[in-house]
Amino acid sequence: MVIDIINYTNDQFAALTGEQVLEVKRVQLSKNRLTRKLEEKKKAERFRLLKAGIFCSGIWTKICEELDAEYGQEVENLREGLLFYLEYGGSAGQEQESSSPYTVDYSLDGFDRAVIVRDYYLGAYDNAIARYAAFKEDTVAKSYLGEYYSGLHDYLKNLADTSEEG
Repeated sequence: MVIDIINYTNDQFAALTGEQVLEVKRVQLSKNRLTRKLEEKKKAERFRLLKAGIFCSGIWTKICEELDAEYGQEVENLREGLLFYLEYGGSAGQEQESSSPYTVDYSLDGFDRAVIVRDYYLGAYDNAIARYAAFKEDTVAKSYLGEYYSGLHDYLKNLADTSEEG
């Protein structure tokens, strides 16, 4: 099964509890059902418009836009609910957060959290390779940053890769 409801790295998925993995699977299956229903609705509307002889009138485009907007909102609701559950539903590494070298503040949004973690690693390590290695071992960041983890991971990896070449 392809998990595309959230953008987590393999390490983040591996850090999830069994209950959290089941919740991700449940929400992904709900999204997949919504996708199938969208396609069925579009197919039914297309047939209805063809049968009525008004398919080429521009109504089809408007119907598709409305169906896509409705689908997008339903998927976003599922996604936000899942992210909330994963963030506040008893993450695996919360007992380690008190020993984290950077501020762990769940009242901040994901972007601000990523900035704090990024700034910590950029300030604490001069060597990009050591910085990336330390970040990969940071179990708190995997749960604390949520979907922002993969972006920061890629950023620090690119810095490490660039420093190896130079």
